[in-house]
Amino acid sequence: MKKRRLPQGLIVAMFSVVIVGGNREGRADDPAEPVKRFRDVVTSKQVKPYSEAALSLRRWMIANDPFRPKYHFTGPENWINDPNGPIYCNGKYHLFYQFTPFVKGSRHGMCWGHAVSEDLVHWVDWPVAIWPDSRWDRGGAYSGNTLLDGQGRLSALYTGNVRGHAETYGMLAWSDDGGVTWAKKMVMDDRQRPNEKSPVHWDGFTWQEGNQWHQLVGGTDRGQGAAWLWASPDLEHWTLQKNIAPTIKYGDFWELPYLIPLGNKHVLLVGSGNPYWVGTYDKKTMMFTPDQEHPRSIDNGTYYSFNLNMVDNKGPGGTQRRIMHGWATIGRSPTQGVPYWENAHSIPRVLTLRDHRVWQEPIPELQVLRGRGSEYRNLAVAPESVNLLRDVKGDTLEIRATFRPGTAQRFGVRVRTSATDPKTALTVWFDAKGRTFGAKNVSMESDLKPGDPVTMRIFVDRSIVEVYVNGHANTTSAFHDPAAQGIDLFAEGGTCMLESLDVWPLRSAWE
Repeated sequence: MKKRRLPQGLIVAMFSVVIVGGNREGRADDPAEPVKRFRDVVTSKQVKPYSEAALSLRRWMIANDPFRPKYHFTGPENWINDPNGPIYCNGKYHLFYQFTPFVKGSRHGMCWGHAVSEDLVHWVDWPVAIWPDSRWDRGGAYSGNTLLDGQGRLSALYTGNVRGHAETYGMLAWSDDGGVTWAKKMVMDDRQRPNEKSPVHWDGFTWQEGNQWHQLVGGTDRGQGAAWLWASPDLEHWTLQKNIAPTIKYGDFWELPYLIPLGNKHVLLVGSGNPYWVGTYDKKTMMFTPDQEHPRSIDNGTYYSFNLNMVDNKGPGGTQRRIMHGWATIGRSPTQGVPYWENAHSIPRVLTLRDHRVWQEPIPELQVLRGRGSEYRNLAVAPESVNLLRDVKGDTLEIRATFRPGTAQRFGVRVRTSATDPKTALTVWFDAKGRTFGAKNVSMESDLKPGDPVTMRIFVDRSIVEVYVNGHANTTSAFHDPAAQGIDLFAEGGTCMLESLDVWPLRSAWE
């Protein structure tokens, strides 16, 4: 839930594109028609006009901004951050997210945006769900999660922000029409805070055990990050239990604490550097005990927060899947002439427990966007190799490449390459000695053994790139020259063999 802006140095503004119809903050005297149409209905509670206006704006933004992602979720315009309360219910996926819409000439405070999907790929914008319009959330409707209450009604518990950590409230919201309109009330008072420095509510995760509701809230405990457990019989009256992980010494304040069952273990994740621990949770003592002292990371890249609330029944044989949504902190578009927009969400990831760690895979549903693919087999890659994939181009691609390491010290795939400037490229690499991988300069462990084949799954979506290797994930930004759309292979310090490479262009999710 941390509301941070990325340094402007991360943005390659030299490739800005000037387009008629508004400036970067969207404060144009004569904005383009799709922009004006969306702003005219942004406070509406009518699904059809809101959805139609948002779709028109999204298509216009994609057509007029070469950095606008086509299949990663973004806000219609302006800033978005944490995914809030993604939930699967009644055959539909609901995604809520932190959003600052443009209302009556200025950017509004933090709201809960809302989108609905039947396949996790194609989203329909619904009206803004929760506005910061009460004395308990006037500083912003901050992060939280959704649930189905005892009557099967879609409900939410979120942080009502007034003065940051100094004053917050736990807010209960509910909808009697499936998520279009919402009522709310304050259910956790600031005076109930665990201690002076720990808010009563900060990024709650809620679940039910029997007739009892439980909620895990971020905070601090004697200078250490804490995950505070609360209990309630009715979602309205909450009693503080304890910090469930006092033995873990990591950071001084935890955001976004999640305790989820995965396989035959429990996993504790917190959004302060994306660490997680696999361990055991004792419901009687309300204590989480990690199996190892040091955490592992969900994603070391441009990826700040995550949400693991969503569970559906689309796994093998109709089994349950745990799906994680994440905030990709890619920054703001450098394109001039379109409304300001900043950040995106990562591809939803299916989580499993494998090799005593969290295994992440992009949702298979994304394959519906594939166009006609190309394939390459058994190519030798040497330091002097160039243009091995000269016939493949695109800025919205899915790539699956498998290498045999050979003698190369470092090898991989370069995307967003330029025919005129060889220095323009984003390098997706594997280091044979350290058995790490990454994109640009960010490193992730792979857990591969020496000599193992290396399979990279790479998703290029204009200004964002996601890489998956052996169940690990890495996200990065890619504000490159829009004309740089080539891909190529490379090897350093020796040779390697590309066993196979399949690449597909991916269509827009908003077509």
